[in-house]
Amino acid sequence: MNILIPYYSRSGHTERLALTLAARLRSLGHCVALEKISVQSVRSKWRLALPLLSTLPVLPLYLWNTSFRRWWLQRYPQAQQSIQALSYPDVSSFDRICIGGPKWLYIAYPVARYLEQVQGLAGKPVGAFATFCGPPLAIFELEMLFTPLRQRIERKRAHLISTLAISSHFHEFFFFNEMEYVFRLISRLAFKKSLSSYMLESPWGEREVQLFCTALCAPSLPKSANL
Repeated sequence: MNILIPYYSRSGHTERLALTLAARLRSLGHCVALEKISVQSVRSKWRLALPLLSTLPVLPLYLWNTSFRRWWLQRYPQAQQSIQALSYPDVSSFDRICIGGPKWLYIAYPVARYLEQVQGLAGKPVGAFATFCGPPLAIFELEMLFTPLRQRIERKRAHLISTLAISSHFHEFFFFNEMEYVFRLISRLAFKKSLSSYMLESPWGEREVQLFCTALCAPSLPKSANL
């Protein structure tokens, strides 16, 4: 298969995951091209946080109420950030597209802009991968990112077939990376495991990468079989 991996990485963790996926897919005999999504202007972490401030008051309700969650994920204000010209602005020649980025509460701004700009996604099977500081919490991490990603991918008339979430063990906020210690505690309380258990180098991470690549490269079903 001819596979494109477009990815955005701010701290280098998502890039490392993208390179790992590229190496794994190449070892399986696939042809892989990488597209590093670059922003036109690098912003400080404090400026990046500003668009999210208005969404924070609804976070407790989001975590508590399923109906509100469904409603909110279709309507929340997704910020975007201008990106540089793409090497592959039209992806119609690829068999699979594998989009990656860090989780910035929801979709990373440059990734959201990429999904607006890229052409040729219609009909394509798409994989999505992400890094974030915490463990793989079903609602706060996985649903909060992959549900709006799926919605935007489907608006481009593509379909999401595989997802991968890996802990980076890294968070920029606040002043001394305090959020990393919060997520370490959450991992112990929620999963009875250390946060490092969900990193790329862990047995869990290795298994998740394998499962992701297997699902990404599985033969596409005929449209009638998806009904």
